Parts: sequence; C-alpha cells; structure tokens
Amino acid sequence: MRLLLINPNITAAITDVMAEEARHAAAAGTEIRTASARFGTLYIENRAEAAIAGHAVLEALAEHAAGCDAVIVSAFGDPGLAAAKELADVPVVGISEAALLTAWMLGRRFAVVCMTARLRTWYAECVAEHGLAGRLAAVRALDVPVKDVTRARDELAEPMVELCNRCVQEDEAEAVIVGGGPLAGLARRVADRVPVPLLDGVACAVPMAEMLVRMGVRMPERGSFARPRPKPSTGLSQALARLIDPD
Repeated sequence: MRLLLINPNITAAITDVMAEEARHAAAAGTEIRTASARFGTLYIENRAEAAIAGHAVLEALAEHAAGCDAVIVSAFGDPGLAAAKELADVPVVGISEAALLTAWMLGRRFAVVCMTARLRTWYAECVAEHGLAGRLAAVRALDVPVKDVTRARDELAEPMVELCNRCVQEDEAEAVIVGGGPLAGLARRVADRVPVPLLDGVACAVPMAEMLVRMGVRMPERGSFARPRPKPSTGLSQALARLIDPD
C-alpha cells in the first residue's frame, strides 16, 4: 500500500517530522510518500494562508498521487481537503478530520491544543465545519512565541503538556488533540503525562487511510464529493489542468 502525505506548507523540515510519525503509525508493508507545497507559507496559521495552501494541495495531488492508494492532507485545519476529495480517484483523509473523528469515539468532550492564538480561531472553525462543535470542550493556545517552527515539537513539549492537562482539569476534556503538523509525534512521546487519550492527527490519519484502502470503498459518482464536470482553465500547472479537464 502506498500513501501520499501532502504537506500544505513549503517547509521540508516539517514534512520530515510528519513523515517520521506517519511511518511510525503505518502498518508493515505501507509505504509513505511525501510531497511539500511548491508555493505558500512557512507554516499555515490563518484563513488566508489556508486558502493558498488549498491550491497547493491540489497541485501536489495532481503531480504526485499517481500510483498511490490514498492521500493524507497533513496540516491541521485540513486546507483543501474537501476540494481534494472531489478531484482524487482514491480516498483522501485530513489529519484534523482523522483526529476529530477518533476523539469523538474516545470521549464525550474533547479539546484541541495549538501553538498560537491565531491558530485557535481557525481550529475552532475547523471543528465546526466537521460538524463536531457540540463535542468541543475548548481550543487552547500557548502564550509563548514560536521561535523556530521546525523545532516546535522539542522546544514546546513542556508548555504543551501543561496546556493539555489544563484542558482535562479546567475544561473537563476526555480526549485532547495536539494540533499542528510541526508537533507531529509529540502526543506519542508525552502520552503518559496526560490522564486522557492524547491524539496526533498524523497518527490518526494513517491507519484511517489504510482502513479505507483495505475496505475497497467505491469512490462517489454522485453527491458533494463526486468528481465535478470537466471545464477549461488557465494559469494552473499542466498536471492540475489535466485533472480538472482530462479531455
């Protein structure tokens, strides 16, 4: 089985962090392929950057998905996820989507922790878009500056643990999601320091994508995720233009 992990930001070091966790979560025999956005921002923190990243995700999908059995959109907030589901011939899973659905199975109320206040706004909106706002206990953000996002997993470990425990103690969260691709792997490393399930979006998305592949689910021919009708385009890469209009 081959899974394509798309990093919607341009930072290869963050792709490497997420790929490491993806390979740790993958079953024996699953190959993790990666693609970073060709354009966009260092990391995604707000709606504008997410809109740019959504385009970058579609470009990466068009250029790298051939030969892959499923695709993972690997940025919390799932930029471009719904659009990718429309255009892909294989299952597409977002790391927010996977983490939220997993949290929903593990507790009546869950919380999300993240690196910045700006992310808090976007992540809360993401939870609502997935229809799970009623289960959200809190979205909490750190109040310390992120000096180097490529080292966030190591440098922010201690304040993140404290923030997770506050979600349990003050918000009565029954599961906590560590939000943000740069923090991939942190939940696994500190799970024994938080008294409820601690979830990582990448670690949730990989087995979920594997499950969909093994189930052999049929891709929709009707409904909101059915492939749109072909139409001409301009200004897109050749690969994406062909994906939108194969003729």
